[in-house]
Amino acid sequence: MTRRLGFVVLLVFGSPALHATALTMPDYMRAVLAYSPEIRQSEQALIAADDAYKALLSSLFLPGLNLSITDIAYGDDPKNGFHGGIRIAQRDRSSITTLNWNVFNGFQDLMKARYASDTRDTAAMDLEIQKQSQALAAIQAFYSLAATDQLLEVALLDLHAQEDQYNQTQQLYKVGMKGLSDVYKSETEWHASEVRLISAQAARQNARKPFNSLIGRAPWTPAEITADLELGATDLPRLEEDAARLVERRPELANSRRALHQAEIAATQSLLSSLPTLSANASWTKTDAQGAGLWTGRASQQVGLTLSLPLSFNAITQAYSYAAARAARRQAQAQFEMALRDNRNALYSAWLSLEAATKTYALSVRQEEIAQRGLEIVEAQYRQGATDALRMAQARSDLLSARVQRATTLQGIFLSRAAYRRAAGVSLW
Repeated sequence: MTRRLGFVVLLVFGSPALHATALTMPDYMRAVLAYSPEIRQSEQALIAADDAYKALLSSLFLPGLNLSITDIAYGDDPKNGFHGGIRIAQRDRSSITTLNWNVFNGFQDLMKARYASDTRDTAAMDLEIQKQSQALAAIQAFYSLAATDQLLEVALLDLHAQEDQYNQTQQLYKVGMKGLSDVYKSETEWHASEVRLISAQAARQNARKPFNSLIGRAPWTPAEITADLELGATDLPRLEEDAARLVERRPELANSRRALHQAEIAATQSLLSSLPTLSANASWTKTDAQGAGLWTGRASQQVGLTLSLPLSFNAITQAYSYAAARAARRQAQAQFEMALRDNRNALYSAWLSLEAATKTYALSVRQEEIAQRGLEIVEAQYRQGATDALRMAQARSDLLSARVQRATTLQGIFLSRAAYRRAAGVSLW
């Protein structure tokens, strides 16, 4: 029997040579964040948005240089007695160099810069959202794997106990203290524990799939962890305080509020584009006449003021455009309020789940203590012949259920804590 138990243990845990290096939660979190293609994609999106913002700023507020050089490469030049053929000479060359600077254009450049700044900040919040999502997935995968480790341990303990009971029942049967039915019942429970062990192993193998995929490993790669399962303080978080800080903490709400700000900017731009535009431009121009040589002409400086109506101005089109922009602004306001409501509901749901998990775990610990004590009493009675295998099996089943419940609810607390922190906008990584 012992040899068979050793074979089952080897089947469950595998050869020690195949084990990977055990990872702690901080190690695993760093590995997940470093590998995540979703995070890398968001990082590149942020870089692109930041570069686009800087490019827009430079085009809006820095002067622009225009240079044009003209040369006649082929043709007639009767003035100089040249008829036909290739003609590349300094006398045929002319150039115009202009430096333009848009000094003012009715605040339209300022509105564009603010809109681009919001787009960049939205990309930054999208990156934060991805990091939070991947960090939550890492916590779920890590503690789910830790729970299967605990359930495997419970299954092994149950298998060992059932085997001992079967051996004990056989000895009691030989001395006439137990009947044949007790032997059959003990053997049945022993085989049932083997089935449970196989199921626990299958559950652990399934738990390896998300654990490995988050760090870019093949699903079947051996996965070993070192989990710190100390709960620490079990006080519930302060719900109202966290709810009051949702807007400043949750990146999703920050993006929703930024979308509202962009809608306000769009409405302002629509209003400005409906009105006459006053613009001021400064220019510096240097013209080199044909044949005079490059950079020999005189330069001129100008500052121009322009007052212009919108393109295709008819008042009605502009009025409806502004009305549509204001409607879009109100839509963004409603979307922000919906997002705030949904996030508050999500925070409260996470708080309720954490409260239930905390209370359930405390009860499951007590339940395990009672089941353990009850089993000890029944075991003593069984050895004395005062009870049968059915009662013994029930007592062991009660203890097994209590241990499984404790392991499951312990996992639930860690996952509920992470879910609440995510809902409250507190960083998980």
